Amino acid sequence: MNKIITGILMAALLLAGGTTAQEVDEAAVEERYGHLEKGKSGFRETWVNPNTDWTQFDKLYLWEAEFQYRDVGPARRTRSTMMNTRQREFGILDEDRKRFEDSVSEAFIKELQKAKNFTVVDEIGPNTLILRGAALDIISKVPPEMVGRTEIYVSNMGEATLVVEIIDASDGEVVAIVAERRAIQSGRGTIDNMSMPANRVTVFAEVRRWAGRAARKLREELDKAMAGG
Repeated sequence: MNKIITGILMAALLLAGGTTAQEVDEAAVEERYGHLEKGKSGFRETWVNPNTDWTQFDKLYLWEAEFQYRDVGPARRTRSTMMNTRQREFGILDEDRKRFEDSVSEAFIKELQKAKNFTVVDEIGPNTLILRGAALDIISKVPPEMVGRTEIYVSNMGEATLVVEIIDASDGEVVAIVAERRAIQSGRGTIDNMSMPANRVTVFAEVRRWAGRAARKLREELDKAMAGG
């Protein structure tokens, strides 16, 4: 596996709990994911067990998602003109972290419930896959409000690395993992680097769209696999 995916998998193992940073190394990654092979999907990184019969599954259980934030210093509600104008990453307030996590989780649940070939369930049973999702290395590129100024404009509101493990509930084996780093920006923000107003309403609207697009891509890939595609 390449260094990028190995690093992501190390972080995923650590987030899974019961593992210390000292214990997470390439050997641990190999033990959990060594049976996976490079695959293709709509995600930049895709690793699958080539022997998995996806058509045997028709239920999906959602494990509680994990969230990890990059340490960029303390979060601030406002800033003055004395702040470093070259700063590009900003701390996220606790209440905004909670809202971010709720927005992402709700977007994934809403989208996955639209599946045609599987049902999202509340209990693990036969023919069930477990989905364990994580957003890692989350950063905000939205600066605190400037004292005396009402609006902030940015073209990129932040970034996070999405990691999704798909696990066979019958034996706990990982059958697939997808991952990619995604920028949080709207279609307007990607055209000619156009900036858009960044406030609590617009930021979380973009977060929901960002998460919804990733969740829709995941649902389509799972639907296709379970249909034998």
